[in-house]
Amino acid sequence: MPPPPTPQLVLGPYYFGVALNTFLYGVLFLQILIYFQGYKRDQFWLRLFVLYLFFVETVNTGICVAMIYEPLIGQFGTDGPISLFPTLLAGQPFLEIAISAPVQFFYAWRIRVIMKRDWIPALICLSSLASTAGAIWTGICVHQAHIYQNKDIINHPALIWSICSAGSDVIISTTLITVLIKRKTGIKTTDDTVNRIIRTTVQTGAITGSFAVLDIVLFLALPNSTLSFTFDFALPKLYSNALVSTLNARAGMVQLSLRQPQDNVLFSEQPLGSSVGQSNAAETSTFNGPIVFNASPNLDYIEMNSVTLNGDTGIGYAGNLSKARVP
Repeated sequence: MPPPPTPQLVLGPYYFGVALNTFLYGVLFLQILIYFQGYKRDQFWLRLFVLYLFFVETVNTGICVAMIYEPLIGQFGTDGPISLFPTLLAGQPFLEIAISAPVQFFYAWRIRVIMKRDWIPALICLSSLASTAGAIWTGICVHQAHIYQNKDIINHPALIWSICSAGSDVIISTTLITVLIKRKTGIKTTDDTVNRIIRTTVQTGAITGSFAVLDIVLFLALPNSTLSFTFDFALPKLYSNALVSTLNARAGMVQLSLRQPQDNVLFSEQPLGSSVGQSNAAETSTFNGPIVFNASPNLDYIEMNSVTLNGDTGIGYAGNLSKARVP
């Protein structure tokens, strides 16, 4: 049975993890404020989903602050901080999976719409479900362990949770990058836009994936410390920020489309690898499928500040091209 960790290895990671969580909550608050002010005509379910994420993230941040209060203030001067798990720590896995799993399912749905295939989204969903089971199991084990000396019983469920969640993230990022590469048309202006989306996708996926991998590595390499919590506490905020920032990126991508007469190469219904033709008139897709935005440079009357989504939401992992409604 391993000895209890030192105060520095317990309280330090807790503190920095909660500080990072709180900082990212402020970023998320600003992102959501921008979203609800700029996209008032989005579908109700999408706005409700964003509101759900904000609610769960608020609860998550509140519990993180209360959790660090217990060892730093409530148990100050006792052996509790280095021998007992914080009481609210058992609730963290439930809240984190309540954020990451819906976001991963959302991306799985978008990939299915884009690719017209079921097996990759099914793989993402299965991995996310396994992660959910691991998170629930982890929360129960943390409650049962109660003290750091019993931390061994948490190892297996925590690894299932972390590895499966990281696996879903890798599949999502890899799939979307592959789709974007295959959507290149050979037209410089169009391919430049696709390359920008690819770079953004890689950067966003790399941040989330790096935190997930560091969480796993530190958990395995330093089992007697809580260093992994520094990255673990920040993960749910990274999921939510990535999704909401993607939604907010739509106006900028529409402006990019207005500079060129090409179709939206990311969310058209053209088969993968085929070129996308040009359009001489402005159109708005009304079908329930991937979004196509055809625009001519002279469409000054298109409403830019309130882009609507009557069909599927046109979004990638970190950036998207959306349709606009013509009055």
